[in-house]
Amino acid sequence: MSKRKETGVMQRHATVCPRQAGGRGYARHRCTGKWYYVLEIGRDSNGKRLQEMKGGFGSQREASEARAARRLHLRARPTDAYRLTVGQYLEDWLAGKRRLRQTTRESYREYLDTLFVPRLGSLRLAELESNPRHLEDFFTWLTDAPNRHGHVRSAATVRRVHATLRAALNAAVRRRLLTFNPALAVELPEVRRPNVTTWTADQAITFLLYLDGDEQAGREPERLRALFHLALASAMRRGELLGQRWDTDLDTEGAATRVAEQRVMTRSGVIVGAPKTRAGERPLTFDGYTAIVLAEHRQRQDAERAEWGAAWVETGLVFTRENGTPLNPDAVSRRFQTLAKRAGVPVIRFHDLRHTSISLGLELGIALKVMSDRAGHSSSWFTADTYAHVGNAQAREAGDRIGAVISLAAVRAARQAARADDAAPSGRDVSKM
Repeated sequence: MSKRKETGVMQRHATVCPRQAGGRGYARHRCTGKWYYVLEIGRDSNGKRLQEMKGGFGSQREASEARAARRLHLRARPTDAYRLTVGQYLEDWLAGKRRLRQTTRESYREYLDTLFVPRLGSLRLAELESNPRHLEDFFTWLTDAPNRHGHVRSAATVRRVHATLRAALNAAVRRRLLTFNPALAVELPEVRRPNVTTWTADQAITFLLYLDGDEQAGREPERLRALFHLALASAMRRGELLGQRWDTDLDTEGAATRVAEQRVMTRSGVIVGAPKTRAGERPLTFDGYTAIVLAEHRQRQDAERAEWGAAWVETGLVFTRENGTPLNPDAVSRRFQTLAKRAGVPVIRFHDLRHTSISLGLELGIALKVMSDRAGHSSSWFTADTYAHVGNAQAREAGDRIGAVISLAAVRAARQAARADDAAPSGRDVSKM
C-alpha cells in the first residue's frame, strides 16, 4: 500500500538523486532529501494568496507536525489580523501611545505621513511577515533616496526611522497580529558617533569677558549674560535653563538650583514639561561668581519690572524678555551664535555649551559619575561614550606619566644609583674578619 501524501507537505530532492533518461524528472528511488511545508496565511493587498514555506525537516512526520502547530498558532490570531493594512495599524498604534513626549509624537507623525504610509501603508500587515523583503526594499530606498531637502539621509536618521517601525511592530507581536517582528531582520547602516564640539577653557573665558561689556568702547553688558554664564557653569540643557524659576528652583545665596521643568521648542510651539529623563530632575550647585552674576541679573529684571509697570507679565521665570514674557528657545540660540561671532570665538551650537561644561569638568579630573549626575544623564556609560575624547586625553596623560616612571632616563638613573651603592664603603671593619 503506497504512503498517502499530505497536502502542503513535500520533499526536496537532493543533488545526488538519480534522474530519468534524458534528464527530465527524477527516477524512482528512495529519496534522502529534506521535507518542507507550505501554508496559506492570508491574502495580500491585491487579493492574492500569501503562502509561508519552511523546510529542513528530516521526515514527513516532522514537517507535518510543524505545519499543524503553525496553523494552530495562526488561527489564534484576532480576526482582523489578515485584513489590517500597515497604514491602518500604524495609525491605531500611534493613537494608543498616550505617554509620548510632544517632540517624539511629532517625529512619529512625520514618519507616518511622509515615509511609512506612502511606501508601506497599502500592504497588509501579514505581508510584512510573509515577505520581509518589503522592509528590506523600504530601508534600501530610505538610505539611498534624498530627503525633501535633496540630501541623502544620515545613518543615524535611518536608524531612528527603523527604531520607530520596530517599536510599532513589536506592539503588533504583543497583540498577536504578527508572530515575529520582520523589522529585526533588516540590515542597517553603521552609525559613527560624531565628534563632540566644544570650546577650550580660554575660549569660554574670552566669550564670558565679551558678555561683560566694554565701558571704554561704549558697549553695554549683554542682557542675557547670566543665562550663558549659567549654561557653562551648570551644563544644563537649553530648555532646562529657560524653565528655571526664582521661587521654586534658584537660590543665589546658596549657589544652588534644581532642574524640575523645561521649555522645549516643537513644531507646534513651545511645550512646558518635565525634564528629558527621570535623571534630568536633579539638584545642581555652582560657584560663587556665577551666583553673583545671577544676583545682578535679578536686580536688572526687577528694574525692568518697575519700568514696564502694569504691562509687565509675571511668569516667575529667571530668564525672560524685557516685559517678563518667556524667551523663545530658538531666538536664544540665534542670539548666542551672534555673540560668539562678535566675541571672536568659534561659532558653535548653544547645546555645545553643555558639551563644553562637561568636557572641562572631566578634563579637570572630576569623577565621571559626578559629571554624569550633574549632566542629568541616565547612565555613566552614556557620559563616557559621548565624551570619549576626554577619556582618550586622560588615557594619554596616564600613559605618559607611567612611561616617565619606566623611561630610559629613569632606568639609567636607577642603575647609576645602584652602582654608587656598590662602590660606597660598607662601613664594616675588614681587619677583624
